[in-house]
Amino acid sequence: MPVTTSTTLTNQFQTYFSKELLTLVQQETILDQFAMKNPIPKNQGYAGASQKLAMFRFGPPSISGVQSLGEGTAIASANYRALALNKLEKGLTQYGQVIGLTDILRATDLFNSLQQATKTSGLDMALWVDSVIRNTLIGSNLTASGSSIGSAAEGGGTFDNSDACNTAAASGGIKVYGNPATLTTQTFSALNSDTTAANTTMTASAVLDSMTRLKRNRAPLINGGYVLATDPRVARDLMRDSDWLNASNYGNKGQPFYKGEVGSIYGCRVVIQTNSFVSTGSGTAGDEFVYQATPAGGGLAVSKDIIASFFFGNEAYGIPHLTGDDPLSPKIVITDTPDKSDPLNQLVTVGVKLFFGAMRLAAGNTGSTGNPTWYLVHRTKTSTTL
Repeated sequence: MPVTTSTTLTNQFQTYFSKELLTLVQQETILDQFAMKNPIPKNQGYAGASQKLAMFRFGPPSISGVQSLGEGTAIASANYRALALNKLEKGLTQYGQVIGLTDILRATDLFNSLQQATKTSGLDMALWVDSVIRNTLIGSNLTASGSSIGSAAEGGGTFDNSDACNTAAASGGIKVYGNPATLTTQTFSALNSDTTAANTTMTASAVLDSMTRLKRNRAPLINGGYVLATDPRVARDLMRDSDWLNASNYGNKGQPFYKGEVGSIYGCRVVIQTNSFVSTGSGTAGDEFVYQATPAGGGLAVSKDIIASFFFGNEAYGIPHLTGDDPLSPKIVITDTPDKSDPLNQLVTVGVKLFFGAMRLAAGNTGSTGNPTWYLVHRTKTSTTL
């Protein structure tokens, strides 16, 4: 005798949908919080070539104008100390993206697709802004649009602006490799070929060395100290050091914690970023400026991930102000009315746009501004194989 079961009358059953959405996978984007922010006021005639990020700095202290005085004898005007004002500027680029939603989708969707499109647009643009800042600090150009955010593979490895990006810190530049005290040669190639953890990973002594370089370059402090922005794997290497102090175990003396802050070492506050600039180890120096969307993985072997971390002093780089009444700040634009291109109002679009650019504010000891380098790019491997 046939038995009717749940598998016999399958057409009567429907799939159960939970309206509880899973958490979005979000990047830890933290670089904007350490930038000098420049507002661009409304209705001041800033258009066309004037749409630039511009900042100014007077020349550094000097003893060249100090002279011995003779009683009653004034210093001749030809010997007066002259002031110098440096202007740093960079053109802004407008970026944007659009998400389209049909009227049928909006009328039938289980979830609020318009709300989700708005949230996704904001997160996408935040990641783009973080990537622009990161690549500018590296000296590696972003592509004009699209998902590729590397450099040499698309742009030939040219630098974003001419300065000491391609010079090791020992020669007045901004690049540090591995543990400066033990890695024999401070180059990308040497870091790739060395497989010893003490030479190639971030250690307490390497942190101290980079902080010392910043202090020697007279980099201003940020809220009383320096900041290390780094990958979770590099932070993990530091957390195993006896000098590590968890953020939960120290007071900030009235200062709020930074977004992503996890601890400190020798007073340098460590902030995690998941949007790190990762290169695949290579014997070719230019490959350090090539972002790898699918990197080779952690570990100390040759051709494994080489991760760029940033040591920041204050005023290391600048960006436009991203909030408030600034006319060039990010904007979400929702279009949900009929027009000639969509007379039946069959489509709702959610768009996001902004004018943006990032600019290094100190070009190096011999750069055009005559100011010292106030941040360092510190490349290392990681002991973890994750």
